[in-house]
Amino acid sequence: MSGAAIKTGFFVLSGVVLFFFVWIIIAKLDLFTSNSQYTIRFSVTDGITGLAKGSDVQVGGLSRGKVSQIIPKIGDDGALLELHVVINLDKNLRVYEDATVLRIMTLLGSTATLNFTSLGGEKPLIEPGSDVLIQAMPSSGVLAAILGPYNATKADQIIQDLVDFGDLLARVPKDYDTKVVPILDNAGSVAADLRTDYSEWRGKIGGALTSAQGAMGKLDTSMGDVQGLLQRNAPKIDTTIANLDSASATANDALKHISAETVPLVDSALRKAESAVDGFGKSIDIVHDLLLQRSPDISEMLSNLRTTASQLKLASMEIRRSPWKILYQPNSDQVAHENLYEAARSFVLAAGDLRAAGESLRLVVERDPGRYETDAKFRESVQLMVTDALAKYEQAQQQLNSVLLSPAPAGESKAR
Repeated sequence: MSGAAIKTGFFVLSGVVLFFFVWIIIAKLDLFTSNSQYTIRFSVTDGITGLAKGSDVQVGGLSRGKVSQIIPKIGDDGALLELHVVINLDKNLRVYEDATVLRIMTLLGSTATLNFTSLGGEKPLIEPGSDVLIQAMPSSGVLAAILGPYNATKADQIIQDLVDFGDLLARVPKDYDTKVVPILDNAGSVAADLRTDYSEWRGKIGGALTSAQGAMGKLDTSMGDVQGLLQRNAPKIDTTIANLDSASATANDALKHISAETVPLVDSALRKAESAVDGFGKSIDIVHDLLLQRSPDISEMLSNLRTTASQLKLASMEIRRSPWKILYQPNSDQVAHENLYEAARSFVLAAGDLRAAGESLRLVVERDPGRYETDAKFRESVQLMVTDALAKYEQAQQQLNSVLLSPAPAGESKAR
């Protein structure tokens, strides 16, 4: 192959490659970057003026993607509802539902770019290619580009503030005539009144100042008298201050003495009183337990005292009626009857004690069952009282049986 053919082939190949790259640049294709697809929603009122397929998409002013498609959304009645702009964004970027995106017009020309001032982060993450839409912020076209990305979201508010300020300026002449002019007129009237009344006030003000000057002179004289009085009584004042210092030192010593000696004594007395109160409380508990245990015995004792008093009354009446019975000597039969009576009486008393012990046990179980179950010492004392009464009853029963089973006296046999 000749050199001319090689050069021609190289020239043609170079032209094709150059044409391919120029076409890529003109078509704004990005063949070497992996992108993620998101959809931005625009209202019909804001519009998408300046946006087209291939428009630049920026994040914080840095180009990171392109517009790939613009889809108008038409309602069932044929009305245009909203505009969806599909973008391809760098896959390394994470976009959230609270992302902020603005349409910014260029200062020269009619093109526009999309600029993300914030990718969000407080709301959920948008998965690439999902149906979740990013709501575009309202913008003011070229004014947003002049204000910059930070203030672009405030462009509408700035325009509204300018409109409000224009309305205020339009109302100023009317407000001046209705509000400012009357105020100025009133101020002029007040100033005229002041000029008229000043001559009258001037004499009074001069007299007041003269009186004030005289009072100041008297005050200076009084201050001099007070200073002289203090100088004359300086020794007495020093003595009084020294006495106060001494009294303060004495009071301090007294407080130290109270803190060092009296307070410990009072604390010890309080501790002893507390111990005494605890001991008294324990004594009250013991007395309460005894009363609870012995309440049937007390009732029985009172009944026996009433019976004894009755018997003593009857005995005294019998003695007054037949005093000779005091010197009477009983025979063997009478002694046997007396022994039987004594055994029967002991049996009756033992039976009464057993009944009282049973009644005490019943009262304890009814009135304080929890303590009988939990307090072992209390339970043992109640059980001991019942067993003692039962032992006395058995002993009295055996004594009565022995008397009943003993041989009868001779006199009694003869009588029978």
